[in-house]
Amino acid sequence: MPIMIIISKRLAVLLVLLSIALSASAQERNAVVLISVDGFKPDYFERTDTPHFDRLIQEGVLADYLIPVFPTLTFTNHYSIVTGLYPENHGILSNTMYDPEWEVTFSLGNREELVKGRWYEGEPLWVTAENQGVRTASMFWVGSEAEISGVRPTRWNDYDSRLPHEQRIDSVITWLSLEDETRPDFITLYFSRIDSEGHRHGPDSEEVTRAIADMDADFGYFISELERTGLWDSTNLIIVSDHGMAAPSEEKVIFLDEIIDLDDVRVVGWGPVSMIRPAEGKRETVYHLLKEAEDNYRVYYREELPEAYRIGNHRRTPEIIMVADLPWSITSRSFFERRGVLAGNHGWDHREPEMRTIFLARGPDFHEGKRVGPFELVHIYEMICYLLDLEPAPNDGSLREVHHLIRE
Repeated sequence: MPIMIIISKRLAVLLVLLSIALSASAQERNAVVLISVDGFKPDYFERTDTPHFDRLIQEGVLADYLIPVFPTLTFTNHYSIVTGLYPENHGILSNTMYDPEWEVTFSLGNREELVKGRWYEGEPLWVTAENQGVRTASMFWVGSEAEISGVRPTRWNDYDSRLPHEQRIDSVITWLSLEDETRPDFITLYFSRIDSEGHRHGPDSEEVTRAIADMDADFGYFISELERTGLWDSTNLIIVSDHGMAAPSEEKVIFLDEIIDLDDVRVVGWGPVSMIRPAEGKRETVYHLLKEAEDNYRVYYREELPEAYRIGNHRRTPEIIMVADLPWSITSRSFFERRGVLAGNHGWDHREPEMRTIFLARGPDFHEGKRVGPFELVHIYEMICYLLDLEPAPNDGSLREVHHLIRE
């Protein structure tokens, strides 16, 4: 038999064996569904009857609380969760920010910019996974609508806040039920109602209590569907949130236009945090006026920011930052007259107890009935990479901080 034919046959056998090995590896890998319940505080588990959350807690791992990054805002924290990076290293410093190099503003209302991958630095989990041959899907997450480093999730959706929770869950069940070659092993899922009710009515409102009960029912539906389809024992659920919620007061307001001339600055964001770009030649004047009036807030030059904030080393960080003491808010007279203050808000210092958030995980790769101490949410990226047998991209997290949550 010619040598080339022998080599070709051996190569074919090796390729078949490799294919079988990869297929077996995919079958052995348990899926990970990362679920965010926006604005969910640790004490919400005790606010009302939540039998399905209770079951997940009994069968899984619950942290005392999860420590968010600063500022305690939706986009900043969601992107830190999936990259394992602090804001200064991933570039999403706030829900609203200005890039001086591009002279463009990023905001929740500017979808044209929101979906551009150039804003999102670092490597989110779906990019890490897709680059290593693991399929992913997203039923909403910050950054999932953008092409980042030339990569998107295999399946993704344009964000639609009106899409019923049950339909979101049904999509996830459909994806998990696909054949091994096409099934995503990492999926994100996002719910915003509790955050929305907290903003409208305040964290201690009956509306939030009802939203918690409804969210528990949604998880009950999700659990029943996982059990019905035989996926319950091969799916890891990781439930997190991005920040807590506090009740500001209309009597505790800092009017910026009573301290400085707003014509001398560009203000990006009202509320617990204001990012201020002084006009040319006005930096010292603006800072000293704010410093002299400093009461119920803290003002910093960019280079003086507390190290714990981890936002100072990025070009999108403005020269001056104001951080209100909780529950104070920063605004202007005209903005206040038009909008007042929200009944509930977030964004304050990430070390404030009311800004704490949640971590709850249940599945074949997690311990059962275990309570653990608090940890920073930047460690979740490394944890999920470990569960999916992925080589993590450079990040600020550490598997050592969360390895004790995982079964061996």
